[in-house]
Amino acid sequence: MTKAEAIFTHELNLIHDTTIKQFVIDCFDKLCPDYFWTCPCSTTGKYHPQVSLGVGGLVRHTKLAVWWGIELLHALGTSPELKNVSTLQDEAIATLLLHDMIKNGKGLNAQGYPLDRDVTGTHGVTLADKIFNNHDIPGLDSDPFDRIYKGIAGHMGIWTTDSRYKPNNMVRPMIQAFANLIHLADYCASRKVDEIYSKLEQEKTNDITKSPAKETTKSPPCPGVRKTESRQTTAAENG
Repeated sequence: MTKAEAIFTHELNLIHDTTIKQFVIDCFDKLCPDYFWTCPCSTTGKYHPQVSLGVGGLVRHTKLAVWWGIELLHALGTSPELKNVSTLQDEAIATLLLHDMIKNGKGLNAQGYPLDRDVTGTHGVTLADKIFNNHDIPGLDSDPFDRIYKGIAGHMGIWTTDSRYKPNNMVRPMIQAFANLIHLADYCASRKVDEIYSKLEQEKTNDITKSPAKETTKSPPCPGVRKTESRQTTAAENG
């Protein structure tokens, strides 16, 4: 069993197409740098939740991105552009498992920063090209491979340096929709939610949603009620 199979057992088991699953395993086996398995997702800690920081943070971010991808497929998978892709979930999981494999380029220096400059906007395209040019990785059928390739290349969305691979610049609607799905899953997984979670937990502790105290004074009646009651009482007394 490879390292990828051991660590991503759950995610790989969600891929039903055996060719796509083996493609992912081969990519990890041939191209994955050692730092991927131990480094944090964010070298600065500014842009990712606490769960993705520290040792193994990039692996946890990858798992979280896959979770988001599956969740978003429930809402977006039946869109006109994607509904006819028979292996849509398999392709999305494969793309998200691979998307950040070389997030830090050649590696990190002693201070924990990437040795390569400006890898944030380039690492997706660089990885896609490495996969494309590695002849030791058995290929896929053209359409699934094209979607996975473009999804990896454009997963940084508007922050992708190469304008050709920004999702909204991709020509085919199906590829554009798939790349946007991948970008959105990665974006959701990268949001620093700790502060709002903490705030909401505090509100839960303080029970700010409890029912308001009962009123001590009676609410005024609807307009005209007192006059009507008064008239009826007077009529009864005079009767």
